[in-house]
Amino acid sequence: MPAPYSTAKNPYYGKFATTSRLVACLVSEGLVNAYYCPQEPQQQQQQGQDGTITGLCMLMRIRGSADKIKLSSARVSSLDNNVLTVIPLRGVPELDMGKKTTVNGVQCYKIGLVDPWDMLPHIYSPQAYVNNTFPNTLADSETIYRQVIQNLTKLGFRDAALADGYDAVQLWQQFAHDFGVTDKLTDLIASELASSMIHQTYTYDYPKPLPTLESSSIQWEQSIVEGHATHPMHKARRSYPPLPPLNPGQVNLETPKLRLLSIPRSSMQLRGEFETLAAPLVDAILEKTGNARELRAKHADHVLMPVHEFQIPNVLERFKDASVLPEANNVTAHSLTSIRSVAIPDVLKDLTVKLCVGIKVSSALRTITPYTTYFGPGFSANVVPRLSYDRKVLTIERELASAVYSHPDTDVAKHCSCVLREAIEYPSNPTPNDDVIIVAAALVEKIQKPDTQETLATHVWNLDTEEKRIAFLDRYIQLALKAFIPPALENGVAFEAHGQNTMCRFDRRTGELKGFVIRDFGGVKAHNPTLKKSCGVELDVLPDSCVVAHSMDEVYKLLYHTLFHSQFQRLIRVLGMHHNGRGWEMVRTHLAELIPRDHPMYQFFMVQEKVPGKCLIRMKIEELYRDYIYSPVPNMILSRPQELVQ
Repeated sequence: MPAPYSTAKNPYYGKFATTSRLVACLVSEGLVNAYYCPQEPQQQQQQGQDGTITGLCMLMRIRGSADKIKLSSARVSSLDNNVLTVIPLRGVPELDMGKKTTVNGVQCYKIGLVDPWDMLPHIYSPQAYVNNTFPNTLADSETIYRQVIQNLTKLGFRDAALADGYDAVQLWQQFAHDFGVTDKLTDLIASELASSMIHQTYTYDYPKPLPTLESSSIQWEQSIVEGHATHPMHKARRSYPPLPPLNPGQVNLETPKLRLLSIPRSSMQLRGEFETLAAPLVDAILEKTGNARELRAKHADHVLMPVHEFQIPNVLERFKDASVLPEANNVTAHSLTSIRSVAIPDVLKDLTVKLCVGIKVSSALRTITPYTTYFGPGFSANVVPRLSYDRKVLTIERELASAVYSHPDTDVAKHCSCVLREAIEYPSNPTPNDDVIIVAAALVEKIQKPDTQETLATHVWNLDTEEKRIAFLDRYIQLALKAFIPPALENGVAFEAHGQNTMCRFDRRTGELKGFVIRDFGGVKAHNPTLKKSCGVELDVLPDSCVVAHSMDEVYKLLYHTLFHSQFQRLIRVLGMHHNGRGWEMVRTHLAELIPRDHPMYQFFMVQEKVPGKCLIRMKIEELYRDYIYSPVPNMILSRPQELVQ
C-alpha cells in the first residue's frame, strides 16, 4: 500500500519540487548571485528538529546578463527591487568562504551550490509592502514566515513583505526578464516548467504501492515519484504536433501498446541480428490476429519494427513509405524509468526495447539518433568484452541490435528507430533465488508522498539507526567505485552512471548489495588513444558522434556529473551523511584505494576544489542538447562540514 497522506497539499508541493530545482540551477550555474545568511545559533536550537532553519538563501536580481546585483549594506533598503527570492534552509549550502560580505553586522556568504533537499518548502517572493500575511497551506507556514521576516529585519530590510509559494514559472519569468531572454524562449521554457509542476502534482495525487524486496524490477522502475534531483524540468512531459497534448492522466505512458511498423528493407539501416532478436516480439504482435505467417509473407521485403503507439503520428508524417499494421496487432509493454525503454517479460526474454517517443522529458526529446543506433551494437561487440572491470561487481547490458530509418537528416531519422538491449532482470528461466534488480534512482525516492524525508532506501532496508545507514552507504560507495572507476581509469571509458541508467543487484533474501548493472550507451564518453592503448580497439562511430572524448578530462567530467554529483550526492544526502561529512569521507577513502596519487584522475577528483558542472538552464537558454555547457561548481568529493565564524 502507498504511505497514507492528504492530497490537499499536493499542488503546493508540486510547485515547490520544480521551483526548488530551478533555484538550485540558477545558483550552481552562476546565473545569479546567491548568499547564505545564517540564523543565530540560539535561534536554531529554539526551533528544534521540526522545521529547523539554519539560515536564509537569498538570490539577488540582475540587470542584464553581465550585471549581477550583490548583497551589500548599500542596497538593503529595497527588497523587492533587488532580491529575486528568499528560501529558508534546513542545512548549510556549499559556500565560497572567501567571498563574504557583512550586512548590518551579519556575515553573509556567497553560495556555490544549494541543494533542494536542504530547502524548507517555502519559496518567497518579495512584495511591495502590505500587511504581513502568510498562507495556511502548511502547518509551519506562520512560524517559518515570522522567522524569515525576523532575519530580513536584522539584515536591514525594513518593512519587508513576502509572498509564499513562488512558483517556477513566476521565478523564471522574472529572471528571464532581468537576464534578457527573448520572449519566445521565455514562453517556451515557462511552458516546460508548468508541465513539470502539473505532472509532479499528478504523480503525488496517484501514489504507487510501496515496493519491497519481493517486488518486480518493473514495480521498482515505476516507483519514481520525483526523478532527477536538480533538473527543474524533471517531470516535464511536452509533446509537439502531430502528437496530441500530454495532459496528466490522459495518455498511458506506463503500460503503452506496442504496434508494428512495416518499412521497405531498402529504407532501413540494421545493426546486429535485429530481426532475429526481435522475432519473438514481432510474432506475438502478429499472432493477435491469428495470421502471423500470412502477414510475414505479405511484408517479406519489409522490416517489421516495434513502435510506441504514441509515436505513430510522427512516423507517418515523416516517412511516407512506412505503414502501420492494424490496431489489433499489439502487445502491452511496461515502461522503465526513462519512459521510452520498455519491458515485455512475458514475451521478450532477456531483452528490453528502447523506442522513440517524440516527447520532451526533462530537456531531451526522447527519440533515438542514428549516432546511438550505430554506436551501441559495435561498442557492445568490440569494446565491452575488452574493458577492465570486475565481472562479479558490474554487469554491462549490451546493446545487441538496432534499426533506424535511412535518412540524410539525423533529426528526421531519429523519429523512426529502435534498440534491443540485454536485460538480466528479465531472465528466460527465473528462479526464486535470483537477485532483485532495482534501478538506483528508486532508492532515493520519497515513500510515495511529498511531505516526508523518508525514502525507499531507509524504508525497505529498515535503516533506522545511524550505524545501519553508515554500513549501507559504505558498501554502496565501495562497490560502485569498484564498478565504474576501472573502465575510466584504465580504458578511458566513462559510463553515464546516474541513477536512471544504473541498477543495483541485491540478495533477495538478505537485502545485501552484491553489485551493479549499467545500461544505455547513448551518453558514454570514451577516449580513443587510451582505449586503443589498453584494449587494442578504437570506437566505431559516425562522424560528429558525441561519445568521443577529445581528452581524458571529458571522461572524468562525465563520470563526476553522473556518478558523484547525480548518484552519490543524492544517496549521501538522504541517508543524513552529507552535513556531518561522513559520506564524502567514505568516497575519498575508497577512491584513494583505487586511483594512484600520481594519476591525472586523482588530481581531477581529489585535489581541485572546483569541477566542471553541467549547466541545465544555460543549455536551455542556448537551446542546446547534444552540446553541453559547463561552469565551475564546488567539488563535492572534497565536501566537509562547514563551520561559520560569526
